[in-house]
This record gives sequence, structure tokens and C-alpha cells, in this order.
Amino acid sequence: MVNKAETASVKRRQGSGASMPAYRVALCEDEAVERDQIAGLCRDIFSALGVEAEVVPFPSADDLRRTVEAGRTAFDLYLLDIQMREGASGLDLARRLYQWGARDKIIFLTGSLEYAIQGYDVEPLHYLLKPVSRERMEEGLQRALRKRGPRTVRFQRSGKVVSLPVPEIRYLESRDHGTVVYLRDGVQTFSISLAEAEQLLPRGIFRRCHKSYLVNLNWVSHASHSGVYLKDDSQIPMGRAFYTEFQNIIFTDGTSLFVAPTVSENGTERNPETACSS
Repeated sequence: MVNKAETASVKRRQGSGASMPAYRVALCEDEAVERDQIAGLCRDIFSALGVEAEVVPFPSADDLRRTVEAGRTAFDLYLLDIQMREGASGLDLARRLYQWGARDKIIFLTGSLEYAIQGYDVEPLHYLLKPVSRERMEEGLQRALRKRGPRTVRFQRSGKVVSLPVPEIRYLESRDHGTVVYLRDGVQTFSISLAEAEQLLPRGIFRRCHKSYLVNLNWVSHASHSGVYLKDDSQIPMGRAFYTEFQNIIFTDGTSLFVAPTVSENGTERNPETACSS
């Protein structure tokens, strides 16, 4: 049953009209019948809530992972079946998504509560026991909508507001007493400090890698002492003071974003490129 008070609250948070981008949900379920039923249920609930939403179904965790890796497709919510018959499990994928910044964006679907305990380390929003009732699904979706972070960040320039899509921002650089924002396509410059820009950005997605650089973790391919390497093959500096924080970003399979230093023929350790910058 739709809670009218909750619906009004959700609509106020979402904005007033068509300018709000659709709420995108990735549904990962390997059973075709259940996948169709859950997708239909989600669409009905979003429609009743007055929320423009798109539910994208995936038959496996590997398919969803490849989609996210290939284009960094932005989803606002991930509905993941914990158990999969083949390939990676929903739990494996959740841990990877968590490292990519998908905090407060994961709801687990499970046929047994014994598997739910294993997923606490990714801080899921909710667990839904299959078969999922409409009431329980609605509760989970409304919780996700209330947690939804900003899809855009608003800067000001010459008295006008400039909204930039968060997923399109690759990194920010402090330059000439201002901040340069590097997007997927293009560059924007604003007359504010990098520290001020950092306060405008959503938490958990952007990290300092250098005193003059902030990087979107969703764009990072790997990093070394000499720099941070992005998925578009660009590179930005790595500062000594920020090395440890980046070193602690670990992927699900136990590998790090960091590339280990190489060892020369005489046994001394050296970095792949140059030394850390300041």
C-alpha cells in the first residue's frame, strides 16, 4: 500500500517535474520468471509513487559488472540476487560496487536469510526475502529513494548556476586560484578554491589524490606512486600525503587500485614511472 505521506516526501526530494533525470535501477536475477515479476513490481510501485524510473534487468552478476565497467553506466539502485547458478554471486558484485562508491545503493534479494549475514560488510540498504511481497518491495524502494544522493553538483559562475552531472566529472584541479572541472566531454572553470569545490561534491565518490587534485573514484582504473590512471587513459599526479588513503582502496578479489613498484636487475625497488609528487 502506498503511503501518501512518504510519497509526498519522495516527490519533494526528487524535484517538481520532468527536469529530474529518471531513477535508474539495475535488477540482477538469474531466474527469468522471477526477474520479470520483480521488474514489473518495481515499475508498478514507482508509477504509484509518481517517480519516473527505469528498471534494467540483468540475468547474471557478470553481465551487470561488465556493463558498469565498460561505460560506467550510472545506476541509482542495485537489486541483487545473492545466489547465482553460474559465475560471480550477487554478493561478489556488491563488494565490487561498494568499492566503486555504490554505498546506500544495494538491496539484496535472497531465498534464505542465512545468506543475508554474509552481506553486512557492503552496508546494504535492505534485504528482501523471496518471494518478494509488494509491501516489502515498496518499503525497500522508498528507503532507497530517501537515501538518493544528488545526480548533479551545482557551481556558480558570474552569478549564474551551472549544474554538472556527477557521473560525468572525471577529476578536478586547482589552478590559478580557481578550480577546473574535467568532464567526460569538455572542461569547466570556476572561481572557487578546490577545498570549496570539495564541499559541494557528494561524499564517498571523490577523493583527494594530490593537494591540487580531486578524482572521481568511479573513473579510476589503477594507481601507482607516480600517478592515478583513469579509464580514459588519462593520468593525474599522486601526492605523498595521499598515497596511504588510496592504497587502502581494495577491490573484491583482493587486488588493489595500486600497481606495485617494479624491481630492477640489481634487486633495488623502483616505481613504474617517476617518484611521488608533492
